[in-house]
Amino acid sequence: MDDADRLFAQSRANPTKFGWTIRSSAGEPPDPGRVAEAAHLLGRPVFLVDGDGYECEIIGAVTSASGDIALVESRAKDVGFNSYGANQRHIDVSIRVHLIEKSGQHRSTDIESYNPFFGCDVRFFEWIGHRAVLIYREKHWTFACRFGDVWPPRFVKIEDEWVINGNVLGYVSYKEEVVRRLSFPELAALEPIPEAEAARVGLRPEGRRAT
Repeated sequence: MDDADRLFAQSRANPTKFGWTIRSSAGEPPDPGRVAEAAHLLGRPVFLVDGDGYECEIIGAVTSASGDIALVESRAKDVGFNSYGANQRHIDVSIRVHLIEKSGQHRSTDIESYNPFFGCDVRFFEWIGHRAVLIYREKHWTFACRFGDVWPPRFVKIEDEWVINGNVLGYVSYKEEVVRRLSFPELAALEPIPEAEAARVGLRPEGRRAT
């Protein structure tokens, strides 16, 4: 299938069909090499159309040192007319995080999202020891997600401007003059600190202007 014909591609609704803009958040896009490696280990292509007619794509993936695979997959299908839908179509979309252990156990669950039709912009995905940490942007918010050592995954709403320094994740809202913090990779809440202090310890996000 040509990319221009797809309903959903590279983590978002096809802009040539639906015209949605790309969201913005700190971080970097997924590494295509890691995605390809995970697909190879699973014996499947990165993109496929399944037996039910759903377009399925691995949009982010990381493989642990022990061989466990963490990935994010989108599934999309045009299921018919909807006068209130995008281009008057009902596009059934789900985006799920998957944990496929080397033992063969496979678990998955939906991401936290206002509406998966608007996509999942993966900005960070790593194994930290026995924990997988995912940071992604959906329509309205950026979320950090931890799983691997816990299931179901732990989702924490953060902000678009964030930074990781050592064992702390810092994030800041444009309305605030403090930097909120989470322990990393546990994602447990820590006390906020003033921006000036955050700047001194490397926890003021790069996109944040000094106040």
